[in-house]
Amino acid sequence: MDVFNIAKSIEKFIFELLMWLIFYPYTLFRVIFQPNSMMEYARHETARDEAVSFESGMKPAIFLFLSIVIAAYIAPVHKEELAAMNSTQAGQYISASWVNLLFFRMLIYSIFPIVAALIYDLATPGQVTRKSLQIPFNQQCYICAPFTLATSSTFVLFQHTENPVYFGIFILAQLWLLGSNFFFFRRQLGRSMVTSAAISLAVFVIAWAGFLSVTLLAVEYKGLS
Repeated sequence: MDVFNIAKSIEKFIFELLMWLIFYPYTLFRVIFQPNSMMEYARHETARDEAVSFESGMKPAIFLFLSIVIAAYIAPVHKEELAAMNSTQAGQYISASWVNLLFFRMLIYSIFPIVAALIYDLATPGQVTRKSLQIPFNQQCYICAPFTLATSSTFVLFQHTENPVYFGIFILAQLWLLGSNFFFFRRQLGRSMVTSAAISLAVFVIAWAGFLSVTLLAVEYKGLS
C-alpha cells in the first residue's frame, strides 16, 4: 500500500470539495443573473485544454449534478411516494437506494440540456457528432442547473405543502429557462425574435415531454407479461 499516494489523493479530494463549496454558489449567482455571459464563458472554456479549463467557475456537468444533489436534500422524496414506486420492477430499482434515486433524477433532468444542444446542432451546418454537441451541451448545463435546482425542489415541496410560494418559484424557473434559451438561440443562430422564441418553446415542450415520458415509463412500466 502506497501511503504517500493515498495521502495525496485525500489531499486532492479535500481541495476539490472546498473548491466546490466556493465555486458552486459563485457560479450559480453568475448563471442566474448573467446567463448569456456564462454561456459564452462555457463556449470559450470548453474549447480550451481540459487541464486548465473552467478555472473561475464549475465545470458544467458537475454544476448540474451538484444542483440535483442539493435539490434532493432540500426536497427528498417521501416514504409514501417511494412505496408507490415499489409496485413496478423499474420503480423498485430506482427507489432501492438514495444513490439510485439520485442518478435517476440526473437522467431525467439531463434531458433538458441534451435536447437543447441537439436541436441547436441540427440547426447549424455540419454533421451532429459528440464533438459538435460538447459546447452547446456544456452551455445548456449551465442554465439548466439553476432551473433544475428550483424545479426539482419546488415541485416536490408544493406537492406536500401546497404553498403558493413554491408554485411561484416553479413557474419563475420555467420562464427563466425559456428566456435564457430565447437569447441563446437568437445569439448563437442569428435568427429572428419570432423564430428564436419558437425554437426556445419547442425545446422546452420536447424536453418536458421526454422528461414526463421517461418518468412515467420508469415508474409505471411493469415489464413484459
